[in-house]
Amino acid sequence: MDYKKLGFLNDNLRNMTEEYISMIAIGSIATGDPWMEGRSDRDILLVFNQNPSQYSSRIKYIADSLLFNPTYIFTAIKKEEFTGPENSSHDFSHKFRSQILFGADLIGETRLPERERIFEIYSRGIREVTEKLEKKLHYGKLWPVGKIRDVFWKQFKHAFMYLAIKHYYETGYYPKTKQEVADILDSKELQESLRVLHSIDQQPKEEIEEIAKGLLSYLRD
Repeated sequence: MDYKKLGFLNDNLRNMTEEYISMIAIGSIATGDPWMEGRSDRDILLVFNQNPSQYSSRIKYIADSLLFNPTYIFTAIKKEEFTGPENSSHDFSHKFRSQILFGADLIGETRLPERERIFEIYSRGIREVTEKLEKKLHYGKLWPVGKIRDVFWKQFKHAFMYLAIKHYYETGYYPKTKQEVADILDSKELQESLRVLHSIDQQPKEEIEEIAKGLLSYLRD
């Protein structure tokens, strides 16, 4: 990450309004998941006390003037959206897959959904991934390799996300990286899915589909 430019942005936001609280990296860049050129983003949350919509144009102007590369995705949100619970998978990203870059440390204030709601989040998510894998495998026979890579990259990522939430529900521990999910669950299918996920743009269509079938089988069990 370009901490110098991020620091300039942080200073400008602090000078712009007292409503600005924190700059937080979220997702893979906060946890150390492998960077995938052309696919990975640098997701940065800009947290404000109140609705930050009035500052959107100014934030964009400052960020554009600093010439951030296109991998930086800035999202301005209210504090309560970050601390939650929002009753979605975002709650777990905020709690376990985030890193304070500048400003107040809000991670300790984040709240997770109630236990019943956590069950609903992961069970519905795994069911949706399973259904989409089945559908994509069926229609994918007609698709070019580029579309196959895009579609299954997304579903593989979502599978790991919901499996991490499921593990938290069952044990109270949240595995922060995809590799940790595969290691903890001790699954050959997950290890193979992770291998293909991290090299998806070099994989042939047939290999992606074969590994997707294995992941589908794992999720059904």
